[in-house]
Formats: sequence, structure tokens, C-alpha cells
Amino acid sequence: MTRRSLLWFALSLAVLAINLQDASAQLDNAIANKRRSINSTLVSFSNNIANKVNDYSNKFVSLRNDMSFHLKSSSETITRYLTSESISQNALLALDVLQNSSSTLQSSSSESITVSASFSSVGTCMNTKMQASVSATFSAFSTVQSQYFSIITSSSSPFLSTCRSRFSNTAQDSVNQAGDRFQDCLNDENNELSRVSWIINNFVTLIKQNYQALGNHVRSCASLGSPSSREEVQAEINACYKGISIYVGPIYEATIAQQFTLINTMIQLEVVASNNRVKSCINQVAKTYTAMAEGIVPSLNTCLSTGQ
Repeated sequence: MTRRSLLWFALSLAVLAINLQDASAQLDNAIANKRRSINSTLVSFSNNIANKVNDYSNKFVSLRNDMSFHLKSSSETITRYLTSESISQNALLALDVLQNSSSTLQSSSSESITVSASFSSVGTCMNTKMQASVSATFSAFSTVQSQYFSIITSSSSPFLSTCRSRFSNTAQDSVNQAGDRFQDCLNDENNELSRVSWIINNFVTLIKQNYQALGNHVRSCASLGSPSSREEVQAEINACYKGISIYVGPIYEATIAQQFTLINTMIQLEVVASNNRVKSCINQVAKTYTAMAEGIVPSLNTCLSTGQ
């Protein structure tokens, strides 16, 4: 080799080293930027969960307050019939039905609020899971970038220029893609949490309808007459209240209790499902892109050997 050739070769290596260092710096910047973006999405995800938990809780608080007022009004309607000797016994039994319904409302709605709050665990769990998976995946691409640097600077392949161009941005592009997919896992789950809100709305509407229907039965009995009405009217009122205590009340009590059980069970299942959905998504992204990182060096070596 002539002196000029040696100088030219040394200069080429120096330029190559600078270019590769620039590529490495660009990858570091891409990783840092994606980490910031993912952290921002994690904060938004956690805030969204907190807002959803408040939303779920407010629905049950509203249900409890509205129906407590409704049951209180119905109870006051019955109370004035307790002065009637012919009606008081069954009126008192009907009043017991309303009081039992009120107790169910208080305890079950409180349980629903507590169960809804368990969604908060999803945000904490996902933050830990996401940080670990992102670190492992991005670390894999950093390792590959170092291997790429070492292989390219030591290679004498006639296909070096082609292969260098082909793989120079692979790690950086993959980091950006992986970061986007990680964020998609969280954004997609936000949509699922909105679906839970819709389901709770439907259940709350059904429960309200049953409480209101129970109150309507009480009002229909009262509409028949007053405690001072003639005997045959009082007999109708008495039979009406007896029907509430024997037939109507137990049916509504069982239906409402079942609906609260269903909604609380559904919420508990959704908490588990939400965790599993996001974990599965994060695992899939990490697995896919880690495999891509592991495939870069073999593909680079094949390119340097065959040009393909």
C-alpha cells in the first residue's frame, strides 16, 4: 500500500467512525425522546384511570342519593296509613320492605364504590411493567447498535457500503416503532375503560328503574284513598300494601340485590381483564421488537457475506 493509499484508508476509517458515532448518538436521542413520550403517556393513563374511578364512584353516589330520597318519600307516603287500624299492619310490612331496600341501597352502593376504586391498581401495575419492558427492549437495540458499530468498522466486505446504508438506521427506526406500540397499549386501554363506564351506566339505570317502580307501587296504593276513606276503600288499600309486602317487595329486593351483585362482579372482572390486556399487549410488543433486535446482527452478517 502506498503512503497516499494508507492516508486515504485512515481518513475513510475516521469519517466512518464519526458517522457511526453520530448514528449512535441519534439512537441515544431517540431512546431518550421515546422514554419521555412514554412517561408522558403513562402519566396521562394514570390520570385517566383516576378520573374514571371518580366517574364510576360518582355514578353510585348519585344512585344512592337519588334513590334514598325516592325511598324516603315513599316511606313518608306509607307512614300516614299507620294510624288506620285496618291498614296499619300491612302498611307497616310494606314500610319494612322500603327500609330493607334502603339498607340494600346503602350497603351495595358502598361496596360498588369500593370495588370501583380497585381500578386504581391498574395504573400502578402498568407503570412498573411498562418501565421494565421499555428498558429491556431499548437496551437490546443499544446492544445491537454497538455490535453493528464493531462489525462495520472491522469488515472488509465488498458489500460494506451497501450493508452499512441498509442497517444504519434500523435500530433507531425500530426504537421509534416500539415506543409507539408501547403507547398504543395504554391508549387502547383508555377506550376499554370508557366501555366500562357505559356498562355501569346501563346497570345504574336498571337499578334506578326498579327502585322507582317499587315507589310507584306505593303511590298506586296511596292513590286508592286516605286512612279515613270508607271501609271498602280501606280494604283495597290494605290489600295493596299486603301485595307489596308479600309479592312485589320480595321480587324487587331480589332483583336489585342480583343487579348489584352482577355489577360488582363485572367491575372486579374488568379490573383483572384490564391488567391482563395491557400486560399482554406490552409483553407482545417487547417480545416482537426484542426478536427484531436479535435478528439485526445475523441479517447484517448475511448482507456482508452475500450482499443480500
